[in-house]
Amino acid sequence: MYLRKNDRWKYLAAVLLSVILLMAGCGRQPAAPAAEQASEDTTEAASKADTEQAAVAEEPEKITVENALVGLCFARSETGDNEYLFRSLQEELVQRGFSEENITAQELTGRSSRQQEEIDECLAKGCSLLIIAAVDDKEIPAMADKIEAAGAGAVFVNCTPGDDEILRWTEQDIHAVWIGSTYAQELAIQMNILYDCSGTERGIDFNGDGRVGTLLVGGGEEARTVLEETLRDLGSELYVLGETDSRDPEEISSYTQEILNTHKKEAELILCSSESSAQAASDGVQLRHRLVGRDILIIGIGTHEDTCTAIINKLMSGSTFVDFYEQSKLTAVAAKDMVEGNQDKKTIADVIFKVTEENAQEVLDQLWKTRNEEESETAGTSDTGEEESADPDEDRADSESTADS
Repeated sequence: MYLRKNDRWKYLAAVLLSVILLMAGCGRQPAAPAAEQASEDTTEAASKADTEQAAVAEEPEKITVENALVGLCFARSETGDNEYLFRSLQEELVQRGFSEENITAQELTGRSSRQQEEIDECLAKGCSLLIIAAVDDKEIPAMADKIEAAGAGAVFVNCTPGDDEILRWTEQDIHAVWIGSTYAQELAIQMNILYDCSGTERGIDFNGDGRVGTLLVGGGEEARTVLEETLRDLGSELYVLGETDSRDPEEISSYTQEILNTHKKEAELILCSSESSAQAASDGVQLRHRLVGRDILIIGIGTHEDTCTAIINKLMSGSTFVDFYEQSKLTAVAAKDMVEGNQDKKTIADVIFKVTEENAQEVLDQLWKTRNEEESETAGTSDTGEEESADPDEDRADSESTADS
């Protein structure tokens, strides 16, 4: 095709313009992938943020003393020991930082089956720590396993798990601790009382023959060994007149009288392994008209109102005493340490005091004060109808069932 000169220039200009437009269009096309990448980055960041937020929401709240739920499951006791501790422990826990509304204090029971139910109720509420005075020591292993399986810890008081069970806690890393006293501790305090008696005007060898004629009521070889060492340290010999493992008060009283009739003034010391046996021995001594502190000594284990009165009236020489106020402090501290992860002990020794004529009245006043407060509180609860009445027959049936098994 032949174009004139002017037409050729117009044609070239049109072609050049088309090329420029085409190149400009091609330069803008890569912007689309960049926009898509930005969109993907935004979506990924949002998804990551959602995941992190969900993880934070699912993370459980850290258990502290302030928010820890604590359950108290105590057996009823004939002596009132658990009742005293139960009341003072709640106050001590609050003083150690636990929240009062987070403490579930179950009703004291004499039935093992009911106590198991109370433990289940506490665990269902989410309690991270249970403090238990067991109705039946044989149930302690099952209790410890159940509580451990629930991810909680246990503090056992006023009961006796036994050495094998405590060893099992260590071997299987079970989060449990026992607060209590051993017979060896009690014996040490009894020997302390004997040392005090040796320093009195009449001493302990009343007939001056160089031996201390002794009746052992319980305690066995352990009591004999410790007593022999103590008397040797005091410059005397041990002369065992008789031994009995009976727990029957009438049998103990009768046997005490028999020993006194047979050995007369040679009988100078009666060492007992329980409070009830000491009271029974004291009855036997009174019936034979012997005078405690003047020609014979009676030393027991455990102190309540009757024992304090007997010591004050010179019917007994002395006894041991686990102070429930000190016991509640030990228990509350152990509970706090367990919640905070600082409790690596499996046993904690109770604080044991000696009760003699010097402090018997003070201990008696403390016991009566606590008992009166407890009775007043119980009476107030009964008036509002909040306290369930105990069924002795049901308790007895449950105990018999446990014994049969």
